[in-house]
Parts: sequence; structure tokens; C-alpha cells
Amino acid sequence: MAAPILIKKVDTKKELKEFIRFYNRLYKGNPNFAAPLEFDELSTLSKHKNPSHKTCESSYWLAIRDNKTIGRIAAIISSNEIIVTGKQIGRFGYFDFIDENQVSEKLMQTAVLWLKKQGIKTIHGPFGFTDLDRQGALVKGFDREGTMATIYNHEYYNDHFNKLGFEKSTDWVEYLFDIKDKPPEKLGRIARFSREKFKVKSLKVRTKAELKKYIPEMFALINSSYSDLYGYVPLSQEQIEYYGKNYIGFVKKELVRLIINDQEKLIGVAITMPSFTKALQKANGKLFPFGWYHMLKALNNNKTLDLYLVAIDANYQDKGITAIIMDELYQASIAFGIKQVETNIELEDNHKVQSMWKLFGAEQHKRRRCYIKNI
Repeated sequence: MAAPILIKKVDTKKELKEFIRFYNRLYKGNPNFAAPLEFDELSTLSKHKNPSHKTCESSYWLAIRDNKTIGRIAAIISSNEIIVTGKQIGRFGYFDFIDENQVSEKLMQTAVLWLKKQGIKTIHGPFGFTDLDRQGALVKGFDREGTMATIYNHEYYNDHFNKLGFEKSTDWVEYLFDIKDKPPEKLGRIARFSREKFKVKSLKVRTKAELKKYIPEMFALINSSYSDLYGYVPLSQEQIEYYGKNYIGFVKKELVRLIINDQEKLIGVAITMPSFTKALQKANGKLFPFGWYHMLKALNNNKTLDLYLVAIDANYQDKGITAIIMDELYQASIAFGIKQVETNIELEDNHKVQSMWKLFGAEQHKRRRCYIKNI
């Protein structure tokens, strides 16, 4: 007879570290898993470090059997999401477990009970605290390498969600395409037309310090252009400063694009990073003693580019600004020896962007899902 499963609320820093490390252990040796850095996860989940906790309530639990962790889950209530949606909706995230229905069931029951006590009527996820945290359970692409910005999970998760009574709310898709010796001609034509007709240009930044000055304006644009996207909650000024400070070191300034109009107003932004997947695998969650070396090497010598964010001012959408951005990023990728681009997640009904990926002969290689359930 199997030993009973204990659901333990995470109350101490030691337990929080175990909450983080279980995920890395569960996928240890998996060639497609990019292990999150422990210090980064601690910062995100720590209520005194991450300003997201000022507008979010959260609780975390571990599933334990025979003194061994076999699962984890977080429940999150974003007051801003409730305001934006007008619904008593909560989130689950960091939901990982061995392939036993009793484990996933007990964890979800615990999270749902906590949410119901707070007056929540609906739960969806996987989500983090904001749209900049990892989200969406992988449902296609288990044989492909993950990225620093996305969740990796086993294929059996989907069966567990179905048995727990969840339904699909929306899907995100991801694309992969090769960088050739020059950008597609049609892309270049659209970009040239857009520059001339709408009097826009790319802003060149010389240093990371100069780039940092634009972070508030960049995220203000992201807030406004993403406001209608599923699950997006506007970032506060404090959150913008937090994300800017934490992630500026992962950015290569030559692979960021800022587009301004003839009044010097920022109307387009693209944030990309060299792929850190291989580096994260070698670091195995630890920045020291050698993880920093692998991350630095990946920043400066890489064959894959991860496209994280593209935001366009509402007044300039459908005017070829994305073509300008992608044409310039394509040329910069050639200069840096990059051979392929990973788009990261975009909503499945974002047909305008997806039509552009066809210009590159892109492969839709991954799909991930947001699940939802009334409680």
C-alpha cells in the first residue's frame, strides 16, 4: 500500500527553495528542458522582492510522500486582473507533478479550496504573476528545446488537466525559422515603404545604459499595445523597474529595436535575446560557480535568437512597422552569425503576425494551452 500524500504549505525559505528545485529535479537529464535560474525564481516568488506581490495574493504548496517531494502548485489572485476582467478569476501556476492522478488532484484541490475562500469563482492557468512570467502548458513540441521564457512539461500533463475537469481557454503558438544570407525581398519592400510613407525610423542606442533610459517608455508601449491580449495585466511603474533591472543584463543592445516617428515618439519596440537554453542546461539552475560563464558565453556567441516581445503603437498597427523591425533584426542576425529564430509565444488567433512568418518559411513547432475551470 502506497504511503499517504502530504500537502505542505510553503512557509519558509528552505521550503521555497525545495519548491523551486523540485521542478529542476523532475526534468533532470531531459534534453529539451531549460532549467530556470534558482536566484531568479526566488526573486519572483519572494513576496518582499517582487513588486507584483503588492497587487497579488498567493500561496504555494508541495506534495510530499515518504519525505520526498512529488509535486507542487501555486495559487495566485491578481487584483488588477479582477479589475480588468470584471470577473472573480484566479490563477494557478508552477503546477508540476509526477504521473499520478492522486498527486495532481490533491494539489489542485488544495489550490481551488484556497481560491474559493477568497471568493474566486473561476481558475485558469498555468500563469505567473504577470504576462512576463512563464505561462501556458505545452501540448505540442515535447521533442523541441524549451526557452528561458517558456514552461516545459511532460506530455502526460494534458491528461491530468482533462481528468481534473479543465477545458481549453486559449492556445499560444510558437514558430521557428532559419536565417539565410539575406532577408526576404517582400519584407524589405514593405519596410522601405513604411519608413517613407509614415516617416518612421529605427533609433540607434550605443550602450546598455542608454537603452536603460528607454525602459519606462518601452514598457508603457507594451502596456498599451498588449492591453487587449488574453491574460494581460498592465504593469505598474515599480514592476517595470523590477523587470528592467533584472533582465537588462540578458539583452544584447544590437538585437533590440526601437522605432520612433517624426516627433521622436516611440511607436514600436522589439526585445530579443540570444538563446540561453544550452547555457541553462549546463548551469542546472545555479549561477555559481560556473553558470555565469555559460550565460555570458551564450550572450556573446550564439546561433539562435529568441524573439521575446514586439509591441506596436495602436495608431501604427497594420502600417508595416513590424516589417521594419523584422527586416532590421534579420540583418543584425546575419551580422552576428545567428542561424535560426524562435518566436516564443503568441496567441493562436494572431493571424496578422503569423502571415508574416510565412515569408520566412517558418515552422509552427510548439503549442501551449491555458486551461480554465469554474469552481
